[in-house]
Amino acid sequence: MALKIYPNGLRLSVVPKTGAKLISVDMHITSGTQSEKNYESGISAFLARILLKGTKKHPSQMELVNYAKNNGIILKSDSTSESVIVSVATVEENVDKAIDLLCEIAFESTFSVSAGDEVRNSLLFDIAKLQENPSYVLERMINQALFYRTGLANPKFGTNTTIERMKAEDAKEYLERVLTPKNTIISVVGDVDADAIYEKVMQTFYNKFIEGGEYKKLKYVSFVEDYVGGERVKNKKLNQSRINFAFPCVSYKASNKYALEIVAPILMRRIRENLNGLKYFHNETVSFDLYANNGKFVIETMVDHEHATEYLDSIISGLKTILQTGVAVSDFENEKNEYIIKFLQRNETVSDISKYAIREVAVNKQSYSVASELMKVELITINDVNKIIKETINFSKMFIAYLGIPIEINVSDYID
Repeated sequence: MALKIYPNGLRLSVVPKTGAKLISVDMHITSGTQSEKNYESGISAFLARILLKGTKKHPSQMELVNYAKNNGIILKSDSTSESVIVSVATVEENVDKAIDLLCEIAFESTFSVSAGDEVRNSLLFDIAKLQENPSYVLERMINQALFYRTGLANPKFGTNTTIERMKAEDAKEYLERVLTPKNTIISVVGDVDADAIYEKVMQTFYNKFIEGGEYKKLKYVSFVEDYVGGERVKNKKLNQSRINFAFPCVSYKASNKYALEIVAPILMRRIRENLNGLKYFHNETVSFDLYANNGKFVIETMVDHEHATEYLDSIISGLKTILQTGVAVSDFENEKNEYIIKFLQRNETVSDISKYAIREVAVNKQSYSVASELMKVELITINDVNKIIKETINFSKMFIAYLGIPIEINVSDYID
């Protein structure tokens, strides 16, 4: 594993994977929704899409994509809460061309007016679809509560108001702001020569950056201090009511972050066991997102409206029982063993490893090692699991988001 830092702060992560048929090359720009102001919500998603719309050498998206295909390169771009990423999948003999193409996209994208119009319309279409999705509506309610007045409260694709007035020039100005040496990571995973990759990135990205650019480094959103829970009820005609229970949780930096993933299926089973006697329709899932300095743990539920109040009480009762009894050793060992298999499975492909490597460099400023991360999983104990349950399921910090025919909810009723 290798993490190289160039004199101007640009970082290169190379993770050799001997025998890999494909190679993943990614350009990561620290930005994402966490860096957006309210008035520019969605600009990261806008930028990620317009970056593949054309460069000086390949003026249209079709020309850019065809050039990539003709050279054995598959291009993708995306934005997350913490980054804008342009990814390349290729084979060993085309790695240099892939790095050249990424550099071209970063520094020579044209941001034409017509490309901006296309991106704006596609985002508005996606927003319209999402607004009909109850899960999306609930997630927005939760993010606006847990991450109040931070960029993490912004929706990934922005809002109708922000996107309708967004233009190609706005994306260009945003890129100029966030594309700095210390803000950029190049990640390469596959059967490659690390020294050769280092030289190639120096000839391309490094040489481009030293012609200008500030040394500014964006900071990740910090944990919201003194957060207190609450509730929000939104009226919407649905076949079943949706109730989400959200708690602030550990961040990506936490040493015990894997304990949360291991314990999630156990919590789900225990909650459902507590609901065994209920005779009406209901459904439950658990999800969580870990950001650089904070995170959220969410229990997503669905229930017939006429039983919503009774059901809500049953969920809370189940959570309190879990806090009192903790997790059994046998349950923990079974889930830990299964999680190790899943962990190894998701570290099989070069694209996944590159994603993890980028985040490890961006957030923890160190190279990514599958063996090292696996060791962290193996060292987790039953005490770690029970501790993280108590730290996470804190009813004074619980936020309940409700969508459906309105009912009376008061989170303070559940605080002992």
